[in-house]
Amino acid sequence: MNILFMAHESRMGGANLSLLGVIDELAGKHNISVVVPIKNGFMVEELRKRKIPVCYRHSFWWMLAPASTGGKTLLKKLVYKILCLNNYLCALSLKRVVRERKIDIIHTNSSVLNTGGILSRMTGVPHVWHIREFAIKGLGFFPVWDYRRLCAFIDSRSDQVVTISQAIAREFQDKISPEKVKVVYNGVNEEHNRHKSGDREAGSRVEFLISGRNNPEKGLDEAIRAVGVLVKAGYRNLHLSMAGTEVADNLEKLIEECHVRDYVSYLGMIKDMPALRQKMDVELVCSVCEGFGRVTVESLMSSNPVIGADTGGTPELIRNGENGYLYHRGNIEDLAQKMQIFLDHPEQIRTLGDNGYTWSTKMFTQARNAEEIERIYVDLLTGKERR
Repeated sequence: MNILFMAHESRMGGANLSLLGVIDELAGKHNISVVVPIKNGFMVEELRKRKIPVCYRHSFWWMLAPASTGGKTLLKKLVYKILCLNNYLCALSLKRVVRERKIDIIHTNSSVLNTGGILSRMTGVPHVWHIREFAIKGLGFFPVWDYRRLCAFIDSRSDQVVTISQAIAREFQDKISPEKVKVVYNGVNEEHNRHKSGDREAGSRVEFLISGRNNPEKGLDEAIRAVGVLVKAGYRNLHLSMAGTEVADNLEKLIEECHVRDYVSYLGMIKDMPALRQKMDVELVCSVCEGFGRVTVESLMSSNPVIGADTGGTPELIRNGENGYLYHRGNIEDLAQKMQIFLDHPEQIRTLGDNGYTWSTKMFTQARNAEEIERIYVDLLTGKERR
């Protein structure tokens, strides 16, 4: 089978990590090529290490982050309506690649890019469209065209739409033909599988961790405020580390307001998250709306229970009271109360951590994820032959 993946960006992110996991599982059996937007960056380096053929074609996203003001956002929208026309030229230039490499399947790795759908229509090659995010609700993006129009395009230009959670599937249930939509949970690399043995030292500080960039969608402010609530209530035996976040004015101001300078630390970008998680006890996922929750699964695989917001795909991963706790997003008191459980009952850290490890390491393997994706390809090609 000859597969052409369409990557929407070159930086390290959940979508690219998940795609690399699929490639690692399928590369030994199938011929894989990947279209990337630029000639450098994390994704290109990783593909080169794997000796995967790469095509460089720059497409423009049709869902974007807003600009600093409403006027600039409107201008950005108008400009990108024109720029996105380039995606038709990009697809046209890829027709030769499809023909020469005898591509059987085109697979787009994100909802923010439409070039794969255009290419599929031009070539007649079956197209799988992978929706890995709540682009609007979760990331705060806006559509270049009317959102219903975008969804209709996805519907008409895809043979199968794969979502990474039931929550995303529900988001599109009245916008995309239901028979096309299939939920396939992400797989996560086994390097995150770290079973912690032994009990925690009695009276040791409870180490909380939150990961993500400093943007409103990740909810770092809620985590800091919750620490403030606990410190105000008299708790001192806790600490919050923020991975992936540098010192920022907005966070500094909040830390001062909440009087938690001694209880919060910036870690910046971390290359070895599995090693860091071995030093942590409990992880927080305070995102507005996670499409799946790769960080949540990585945490569970590391034997760390998770306190997560009750939005998006997170409730599909956290079994309340078994491998962590859900809190009502936006309710700082509720988040603090869930954190307090581990402060008052530190023995739950290991109990819930063990439960999370056992469940996640069986449920979210790369092999299982790739097998389901491969089955979709086979079904599409078999159906095409019957037609």
